[in-house]
Amino acid sequence: MAKDAAENTPSAENIKDAVAAIEKIDAELLAEKMTYMKRCKVIRDRRADQFDHAADRGIRKKLLKAKIKERGLRRKADAVTDDFEDDDRDEYAMLSEKLGDFGDLPLGQAALSRAERAQAGA
Repeated sequence: MAKDAAENTPSAENIKDAVAAIEKIDAELLAEKMTYMKRCKVIRDRRADQFDHAADRGIRKKLLKAKIKERGLRRKADAVTDDFEDDDRDEYAMLSEKLGDFGDLPLGQAALSRAERAQAGA
């Protein structure tokens, strides 16, 4: 005799248990996020104070923020090749060379310089 199709569906109790367990975990995640955000606020406030301190010394905030962002982006761009193996670095350098004008731009010069330093150190 064939099984009743209804036997393959989860029970209401199983569904409620699963939902309750997941919602409990979601509440834990929210609590952790709130704790994290409170800690970050303290750090962000200290950062803002440093910008204010720099402004008091005649450094324009807008320009300082732009410079901080630029430096972070440069580090991120430089890190692109960090995990390359030697043959990948060689090919990457070849691509950079063939791009030509790109190497004349500041970011291109930085990438080429970093690749050359990495190749010399290998």
